[in-house]
Amino acid sequence: MILGWRRRRSVLATGLAALLIGVSGCSGGDSAPESGASNSQPPVPPSATPPPSTVRPAEVTQRNPGWALDRIDQHQRPLNQRFSTVGEGQGVTVYVVDGLFDVRHSDFGGRASVGLKAGVACSLEDGIDHGLFVAGLVAGRRTGVAKQAKVVSVGSSYGCEGGEGEVTEAQRVARLAKALNWVADHATKPAVVNLSFNVSPPVPAITASVQRIVDAGLTVVASAGNDGEDACKHPPAGLPKVVTVAASTEADEDAGLNHGRCVDLFAPAENITSLVDKTLVPSGIAPSEGAATSWAAPIVSGAAALYLSVHRTATPEEVRAWLIKNATQGALKGPLQGSPNRLLFTGGPR
Repeated sequence: MILGWRRRRSVLATGLAALLIGVSGCSGGDSAPESGASNSQPPVPPSATPPPSTVRPAEVTQRNPGWALDRIDQHQRPLNQRFSTVGEGQGVTVYVVDGLFDVRHSDFGGRASVGLKAGVACSLEDGIDHGLFVAGLVAGRRTGVAKQAKVVSVGSSYGCEGGEGEVTEAQRVARLAKALNWVADHATKPAVVNLSFNVSPPVPAITASVQRIVDAGLTVVASAGNDGEDACKHPPAGLPKVVTVAASTEADEDAGLNHGRCVDLFAPAENITSLVDKTLVPSGIAPSEGAATSWAAPIVSGAAALYLSVHRTATPEEVRAWLIKNATQGALKGPLQGSPNRLLFTGGPR
């Protein structure tokens, strides 16, 4: 399935009654893995780091950023109520392949635009817009990792599961492939492509389209999926050179979603605050209760944008290698079901 949803409880910042929020991102499908998918993730390339740009961004610190941002800029606890980065992703564009979302949200400050105007929004039962929530974790002024990166909405869906009418699986895959190919043809580097969705293999059209994006020199970050299964079974997770992200909890544990050897690293994904429509919550931000790899992936996409803002010519292999090598090792507690014990680390002040 494409854009499949499982739901857990959600509480909005205004104190509204508990609502249901999608926690599967756009994931689904229980089919067997595509042939070779479980072994498709390449080894980490040598750690040679490309030379940084001649103008090094200034160090920036956000106070009281929320636990997720607070966690990823320090190796050890306790959290210090700060989120410090070198730069804020200036000069990098992140393409969000998702349901269309309102790029006029004030937290984007004019940095968001529509690239491919196809499909419609993917709105959860409580009204939260999936694409907007994802984009806010990438580059929202209050909620994002890379607060000065540009964001481009690449429409790829016609609503969430149950809202796509009589559309066949083949038609859904074709729409996603169209969106991915648009990115390959139109993206401006340096760039990151966030894919908070999963499909049911085999999907040669998706595999080929993602490969086109990587061949174009764009870093691809994908959610591992939320089915509690081997991430290798849920492309684009596990595809060659794709950064595959699993979900960690506020207690530094595996959230129990997709896992295994196709996972590259974990990122915070539980009780995450991001952008929502201001008609839903006047402040324009709200937390989600429960975990979703759809939220973990854009946090890593934001970190990749931070890196690319300094190392503007880095290849997708080099960005992936940096994310893996730079991750906090051994921070996660409990069983990881075959996933590596790596938690996203942005680098903190440096």
